Amino acid sequence: MRRCCAVWKAYDTTDSHPIGCFGMKLVGCVAGPFQTNCWMVINSETASVTVIDPGYGAAKIVDDYCQEQQLTVGEILLTHGHIDHMRDAGVLATTHGCTVSIHPDDAFMLTDPSGGVSSQAMALHDVGSMVKVPADSLQQLTHEQQITIGEEQFTVRHAPGHSPGSVLLVGEEICFSGDVLFKGSIGRTDLPGSDWSAMEQTLANQVLTLPDNLMILPGHGPTTKMQAERLGNPYLRKYQS
Repeated sequence: MRRCCAVWKAYDTTDSHPIGCFGMKLVGCVAGPFQTNCWMVINSETASVTVIDPGYGAAKIVDDYCQEQQLTVGEILLTHGHIDHMRDAGVLATTHGCTVSIHPDDAFMLTDPSGGVSSQAMALHDVGSMVKVPADSLQQLTHEQQITIGEEQFTVRHAPGHSPGSVLLVGEEICFSGDVLFKGSIGRTDLPGSDWSAMEQTLANQVLTLPDNLMILPGHGPTTKMQAERLGNPYLRKYQS
């Protein structure tokens, strides 16, 4: 099942109820067998979108939306390299001639998706027909790097644990958390390349230092607020004084 949420609002991707408006223009959709959240951030000045985590089937949703709204795909950002978050990055990059940015510790998964997931996940995402990301389109996301998404400034925070190269994309109002932080939970650490010790450091030093006002837009499931996670997420309690 795939859903595309209305423009100008961030939506709860589980039940499609609007949860808030932001200064940036944001569209969310859900794609693929693992119901991965793909986000599109619109830059009105350039009539282009930044696509974050295009999972399996997201390319058609993105293309249809851009055609309808007369937009182009300007760039692709990946919160990490797992197949359910990057499956359609290659076809979008090839079609639109845009860049794909990922932390270097996860870049190997773009050519070897088996490095981070099970064989079952590979089959479910039809890896055999996947278009690989062109080498000349690849760029790096690094810790504390300042980037522009849409028309807003964001900071990249390296947040390993779920995968070696997981990142948080942190703005003034929202944070794209990938599979680091979910509503009431965190990313699993039993996958190839996962590291519970690294995740503990990430939770203590990167997640819990996020401002309470941030809306968290995760890689799966509904959106949440950082304040709510600080107060109620059981995986964060032990790291708070």
